[in-house]
Amino acid sequence: MSRISLKRLVLPAVIGLAAAFSAGAPASAAAIAPAVSVMSGVQGNVVQVDHRWGHRPGYRPGPACTANQAARKAMRMGFRNPRVVVRRNVVRVNGWRRGFRSSVVFARAPGCPTIR
Repeated sequence: MSRISLKRLVLPAVIGLAAAFSAGAPASAAAIAPAVSVMSGVQGNVVQVDHRWGHRPGYRPGPACTANQAARKAMRMGFRNPRVVVRRNVVRVNGWRRGFRSSVVFARAPGCPTIR
């Protein structure tokens, strides 16, 4: 005779009732709350949270703009074959953009803000 725990019977029923009652809720309230799924298994309960709109918990940019960060940002701006020159307060990236030589200057601050 197999044993079925009360948790395995009640948990799907509670999730089903919550889904049934939330179907009548406004659509804006459902879009704000993160999607949470609960999986029950041999290892225990695991809660997975879907962080939307690119919000990552615990993300903090580094203390200063590095050469790699500046090169990646320049490539996203359309530069090809970027060459990086790092100075005390600025990072200059030279490369090809739309068929012509071009350069962009970033500040040595978190997030590499563009100066010119």
